[in-house]
Amino acid sequence: MYKLAIVLSVAVVVALFAGASAGKLEGKKMKDGHHKHHNLTCKGEAINMKGMFVGKKECYDEIFGTSATTVNPKTMTEEAKKERIQKWKDNALCMEVCTMKKQKTLNADGTYNALEAEKWVKAIFPSAVQSALKKAFDDCASTNGKSFSMDNKCAGYKAFRQCKVKSVMEICEFKKGEVPEDN
Repeated sequence: MYKLAIVLSVAVVVALFAGASAGKLEGKKMKDGHHKHHNLTCKGEAINMKGMFVGKKECYDEIFGTSATTVNPKTMTEEAKKERIQKWKDNALCMEVCTMKKQKTLNADGTYNALEAEKWVKAIFPSAVQSALKKAFDDCASTNGKSFSMDNKCAGYKAFRQCKVKSVMEICEFKKGEVPEDN
């Protein structure tokens, strides 16, 4: 179950920001021992995956009340595993919102931070796509920002997230199935 929670967490982050990859994702782990999602490319150039994970651990700890590294799936009961999956499903979007706040692409009050989003895009994505992604993210925030709310399990951010995912998929030229997608 721990593995599923981590895979879901990675899938959400990757689907949210990683977008397109010229190279297909193969296997669970690569020869260098890194998870396959740590080596994505956008239009043939590397994406700085390390930057995508900023704040993930802290948000996981805040939302789930326990560190992802302290959960041992071998000692969890089936009921505990089911509860953990349900808690993940119920809180995945708020996990993303928390992470965006830690990455400063959202302000502490949950509003979009265009300046920090630009810095984040420059730190993560190849230069060839940075301006297109920044414009797309700004447009997504402009279109969906009025709905931003932490109410109802952060549902007000869902359209923003979907817009950003679509933008990254198109700009980086990802094809469906090349990255895991969340529900």
